[in-house]
Amino acid sequence: MPEPSDVVITDLGPASRVLNFGNGLRVGNEIWFATRQIMPTRVAAYDLTERRITKTALIPGVPGLWGIDAVGTDLFVSSYTPGLLFKVDTVTLAVTQVLDLDQEVGWSVKASPDGKVFVGTYPSARIWEYDPATGHATDHGRMDPDDTYVRDLVATETTVYCGIGSRAGLVAYDRGTGTRTDILPAALRGRTFGAVCHLAGDHLVVGISPTAEILVVDTRDHSSHQILSTPGDSFVVGITSRGDEIFYTTRPSGSLYRFTLGDTTPTLVGVPVAEASNVRIGFLDDGRLWAVQGAGGIVYDLTTRTTEALDMSSPELAPTPERPMSLCHAGDRIVVGGTLGVQVVSTEPTPAFDTYRVPFGGEAKDMDTWQGVTHMGVYTLARHLTLPVGGRTATEVARVDPAQEQTRPTSLVVDRRRNLVLMATEPDYGRWEGAFTVFDGPRSRSWRGILPDQTVQSLCPDPHGVFLGGSIINGYGTIPTTTRAKLGYFDYRTQRLSWLVEPTADGVIVDLKLVGRVLVGVTGEGELFALDPRTRTVLWRVDVGAVGGKLAVIDERVFGTDGARLWTVRAGRHEPSLTVLADGLGQSWFGAPEVVTDGVRTLFTTRATNLIRVDLA
Repeated sequence: MPEPSDVVITDLGPASRVLNFGNGLRVGNEIWFATRQIMPTRVAAYDLTERRITKTALIPGVPGLWGIDAVGTDLFVSSYTPGLLFKVDTVTLAVTQVLDLDQEVGWSVKASPDGKVFVGTYPSARIWEYDPATGHATDHGRMDPDDTYVRDLVATETTVYCGIGSRAGLVAYDRGTGTRTDILPAALRGRTFGAVCHLAGDHLVVGISPTAEILVVDTRDHSSHQILSTPGDSFVVGITSRGDEIFYTTRPSGSLYRFTLGDTTPTLVGVPVAEASNVRIGFLDDGRLWAVQGAGGIVYDLTTRTTEALDMSSPELAPTPERPMSLCHAGDRIVVGGTLGVQVVSTEPTPAFDTYRVPFGGEAKDMDTWQGVTHMGVYTLARHLTLPVGGRTATEVARVDPAQEQTRPTSLVVDRRRNLVLMATEPDYGRWEGAFTVFDGPRSRSWRGILPDQTVQSLCPDPHGVFLGGSIINGYGTIPTTTRAKLGYFDYRTQRLSWLVEPTADGVIVDLKLVGRVLVGVTGEGELFALDPRTRTVLWRVDVGAVGGKLAVIDERVFGTDGARLWTVRAGRHEPSLTVLADGLGQSWFGAPEVVTDGVRTLFTTRATNLIRVDLA
């Protein structure tokens, strides 16, 4: 449709492009890779003899894949939103949807020795069984009635072992009787996930989150077990074995460890790629280790400690537009948060430079630029990274103390008066109460639970403190105990909340902006409201669309988008009228939609997955 006459919209091209893999598997002489969070979704085969990508197959109608395993020469892959199971014939490249899991996510796919395919799901923690020989599918039900994830699994002829989250469990499911037995040792009950499962002969090896512990269980006697610690890391992401030797990879360091069954401590082998997530690992015939990483594949020589990157170049595997996660205006450029890094795009209709990517392990969930530096709140592990404007390397400055059990940044803003970085975070999976953290260089202090029973979702500093907007949603896998989002004021002078109100009936305050003496907030349900901070009275409420997102401010004008429309209001003490600046945007975000501005007369947001520049009259 035509744009309103008081704006000029320029398409700046894809906001972010990435090549991202979520899993992989060796089948004969090929390593198969499965893409995630990019469209179109594909699986691709790297031929170990030809040393290149030789096959690709399109997986239709899904934004990515999580689980993968094989029966003979057929791959089975599971998707998310929706959760489906597909069969891929690796010879003919025929793709067939074989099962609707009736779940949001198919997290894990593993084949049993008798050729059945098992799938673990979210959010009902179910397992499905599919028989490729007959096409028959069986829903075995929930493995834990009170939890949400079967994060990984392995199957023997008699038993399916399921790693449970977001409150860690390990369920042994008897295939014959349907009996479920939680065999997780009591010492690991406080963890979040049985995250990675692997069978090494008669022993089950499980990676535990968020402590990077290894649990070894004798499958002949579940009471016989051993726990190994991995100091300095948080997640086990890949496990493989060679006889009695177990190898596993960790995150965030990207390290490779080994131990022999019966050992009490692991040995560090090396770091194939620093901070990389080696999500699937295995051995080649020559004894080298192969690994599927988010950005591609590698081969690691255990003798020489050298890493070879696989050539993933292919016309059908070029970096593809992804759904952006966050935007930040940084002078002559926009920094776009995405998968495994950020994309940097020129603000000019005729680009002043070619777009480029700054890779790092994680996702920039919110950003702010001040004095030539872009500050980023990065998931996982609630990290604070910085990127100089024009720079090509991001640096970790600090992270929230692990004792606070935080993982996902929800808001980051620089308090320009004090030169402090403020970050709000959501707690780890299965945990309660988010935190507000103040970073002063590498030093930090956190206030967890400052909004009781809620996550701190949004931040807005003022001369004497910080406004905190809440969310009833705590860590993934928890059930809210409150119904209305809270709004509080943190006073720097007293280092505590000076007041707390509930300005809306909605559950999430996505963003807050101080416009003169009026505090403007927007909820996830699309309600824009204004509050007088002195009296804590709500001045007005206005419906701005189906959803609420991150706001931008120029003088007294507030701008936002609901994913379809770009709108503006003039914020004051009286209820404003909504003006639509653009419609039919069809935005596709990984998270809340967002608008940013140069603060003068130009806005930046998206149309579909493209970045657009909006010049105001």
